[in-house]
Order: sequence, then structure tokens, then C-alpha cells
Amino acid sequence: MLKFILIAFIVLSSCSRNKNTKRIDSRIIYEMAYDDRTTPSRFDFDFFVRCNNGKVAMINEPALWGIHRENPKNLSYEKFLDLALNQIIEVDDTRILSSADCFLLDSKVANYYKSHSLEDFLREYFIKENSGWRLKDGYAKSQLMSISYYCFINNKFLQFDDFIGIYILVEPDELFLK
Repeated sequence: MLKFILIAFIVLSSCSRNKNTKRIDSRIIYEMAYDDRTTPSRFDFDFFVRCNNGKVAMINEPALWGIHRENPKNLSYEKFLDLALNQIIEVDDTRILSSADCFLLDSKVANYYKSHSLEDFLREYFIKENSGWRLKDGYAKSQLMSISYYCFINNKFLQFDDFIGIYILVEPDELFLK
């Protein structure tokens, strides 16, 4: 019995280090799916989808719509967004080459994410400020894209503030305050 309890404890403690990513906020998916596409979107950040061969792609909202229209599966746009943005389905990379490039995640960023809590991950790559999190300076493009991906799958969105030239993390609730 003691052996069983010890094994159960080891399994549970090892699982606690694994990330339980959050689903993309359903309000975002709903608004994107039923947007009239004649006005600029409030979602001016990048989205991520899984490609073939363990790669991911950084993609914008109009490109997602284009991929959906060419998608051979008979899914509603809302269902497609739910599955693609929540990393449940892979998007055929031949369908997105004109919109985005599939890339491998930076191994240093990926290893740090996998071996630390989300809070530790944020502290490693961001500076906590009164109003939220600001990305530290000096990352290569592959690192920046990987950091953004891991934030994205945890329902946090990296947005560039071109007025002051910094990247900040945006929570879904902040998107719906306007």
C-alpha cells in the first residue's frame, strides 16, 4: 500500500510541472467568427496555429479567414477557429505559406517553458510593471516568436505598442473593456 501511495505521489508531482494551457477565450473566437470584416479588428496581435512536422505558424486574423475558406473540411468558421487556435488541429502548411511561415520553436525558450511554472516563465522573459507585463529587450526573432507562442497558448497575447516601442502582455478581459 505504501508503495502505491509513493508511486501515485511521484506521478502527481511530475504532472504538476506540466502546463495546463488555457483555451483561447471564447469571446475572442465568437467575435472573430461573426465579425463583418468591413472594419478593423480589435485583435491586432498575432495568433498561432500548429503546422505539420511539429512546427507552428504566427498568423493574423485575415489569413485565418483565408485558410478557413480553402479548408477542405466542412467546419464552420467558429469551429475552425476553436480547433486551430486551441492547437487541436494542424493546419496544412501548404495552405498558409503565402500568409505565414511555419517555424520550429526556439529550444532554449521551449525548454524553459516546459521545466518551469507559467509565473516563472513570465518573470524570466518579462518585467512586471504596475499595469502588467512588459517584454524584456534583446531577443532574437525566433525567441520572440516562441515567447509569444507560449503566452498565446496560455491565453495571453503579446502586443506591440508602437507609440513607446515595447511589447506588452494583454489579457482577454483587457480586450473587452473598450
